[in-house]
Amino acid sequence: MRVGASSLRMRVSRFFKLFTVIASAMVANGCGNDLAQVTGVVTVDGQPLRGGGDVRVTVIFQPSTGNGRVAVGLANADGEYRLSSGSEQGVVPGDYVVTCSAIELVRTPGGGAAGARAITDPSYANSRTSGFRFTVQPGKNEFDLALDSRAGAPARGRTP
Repeated sequence: MRVGASSLRMRVSRFFKLFTVIASAMVANGCGNDLAQVTGVVTVDGQPLRGGGDVRVTVIFQPSTGNGRVAVGLANADGEYRLSSGSEQGVVPGDYVVTCSAIELVRTPGGGAAGARAITDPSYANSRTSGFRFTVQPGKNEFDLALDSRAGAPARGRTP
């Protein structure tokens, strides 16, 4: 019986060592999801478009082919966004058409939400007229979105 218990302990020990190695590799590689990290800053007339509170700034990356996973990010108080595809951080590498919109929630005198008011030109929220097209590479990507407050002004996407 003693030999069997020793053998069992060795097997359990090997299992935990193997599990630790695999888990460490998954963490180091982002759990093997093969998604690229995409971040950036949304600006209007050179100033950060600040999200948070009653302001919602949404950035959407749609595959240019029309097929595939869409990635979405919300800008924070500094205008910075980070994309997620569903519950996973990141986006599949490839070519994307990008849209951006910002709204401000309108409150009633009692504090309830009465609706929303567009902050940005609606052309930026349309994939045909936004003017933003980016190619996401594996790894880390940074795409800043420069919006203009003048209606109909062309968008300026900057890739470092």
